[in-house]
Amino acid sequence: MSTFGFTVKQPGTGGDWLGIIKYDARAGRMFRVDRVPDTTGNAISQSADITASFKALLDCENVYVGWIEFQPGMAPSMALAPRNDPDHPFPTAPSTNHRQGVRVLVKLSGDCAQGTPAVRELAGTSISLLGALEKVVAEYDRQKGANPGKLPVIVLDGMPMPVESGSGARRSTNYHPAFKIVGWAARGDFTFVPPDRGVAPGNGAASNGAAQPRTAAPATGAQRAAPPQAAAQQDFASDFG
Repeated sequence: MSTFGFTVKQPGTGGDWLGIIKYDARAGRMFRVDRVPDTTGNAISQSADITASFKALLDCENVYVGWIEFQPGMAPSMALAPRNDPDHPFPTAPSTNHRQGVRVLVKLSGDCAQGTPAVRELAGTSISLLGALEKVVAEYDRQKGANPGKLPVIVLDGMPMPVESGSGARRSTNYHPAFKIVGWAARGDFTFVPPDRGVAPGNGAASNGAAQPRTAAPATGAQRAAPPQAAAQQDFASDFG
């Protein structure tokens, strides 16, 4: 049985607004999306590149799996159930436009959050993101017994792996992230926030809540991010307390 309840394809060889982070597979970059006021006082989305500083608690105790549909400029439609919960089986797809996906919360370190809300939602359907998340959640499953009451601290481990697909004019390259557990820390005040857009009660029915519109990460083209610096061993409680 897969960690997420479905098989993640392997890469080929060739309301209140909960903040989000996004991974841009085109350039191997992680972005924090903030809500900031514009010149008229209305809230708009603004993205900050956090690739080099990314460090976060990953809420592996509350991973939601199922189906997600992303549409430009709109809140995603989700049909989700808690991972490995017999009372909430893996939902059925609400439409042919929904793709298998994962939703999990992170708590960014102080240096990464930079005074913005630290608790963020990470949700996606891309093979690159799902494969990276599956590996770190599986590692959490193996190590959690030795770290009771704690969550893993993850960073981006070096340069993302380039994976080519297609051929000719349709040839493209995506960069698969490598998340690495560098320590463990207590949850502290990291409060779990359930999905607000169609948590499946068992039948997979999805709905769209009143979440604010999502915006795409800034276009980066082929401009790669610099490799993240290796995380030094430290007192992680000071990062997330």
